[in-house]
Amino acid sequence: MGFLTHFFWGWLCSFLGTIPFGTINVSIAEASIRRGVRAGIAMGVGASFVEFFQSYIALSFFNILTANPGMERAIIVTCIPIFLIIGVYYLFKKNTAPPRPSNKAMHVIGAAKGFMLSALNLIAIPYYVFLGGYLHSANIIRLEPEFIAAFAVGVVGGSFLVFLLYAKLGQYIRDKSDKLSHYASKIVGMIFIAIAISQAFRYYW
Repeated sequence: MGFLTHFFWGWLCSFLGTIPFGTINVSIAEASIRRGVRAGIAMGVGASFVEFFQSYIALSFFNILTANPGMERAIIVTCIPIFLIIGVYYLFKKNTAPPRPSNKAMHVIGAAKGFMLSALNLIAIPYYVFLGGYLHSANIIRLEPEFIAAFAVGVVGGSFLVFLLYAKLGQYIRDKSDKLSHYASKIVGMIFIAIAISQAFRYYW
């Protein structure tokens, strides 16, 4: 069980977990539709950077987090209003074309937005606690600092690849459908609200 093995499992878990429509990847697609594919990619860089720390914390404190199931419930409760607020923001966001900043400024803004969204997506931590615990119990990975770091680097690679694909998807939508591009922000807002509602059901039922 070397570094490449841990990197691979981190990459695979992140790639498969990020593919479905979620808060971050649809936001990256929306940014790509409104400002271009480079803005979406910059946003993906910021988001994937945060996932290194989320996955590293999840595996490093695996024993503490699994011994305190109340922490997961607290994370869910915290995420519900965050997702609702972001969803309402996107839902009522005006679709007027904003002034295009310089490339450098656009990349910094995009990376900062990705960083913020990923940092607010606390649900990623229980996800990696569950997967890391399963892989550890099956003797597939080891929860030692250097191997956890290799796993977390793999997580960054897997998530960034998916974010890149969503940025390209946004570019494709922008080129093919002006009407869908016009409603991109509203679609993203509805997805955020739907995820908030699903987390509320998960918590209360």
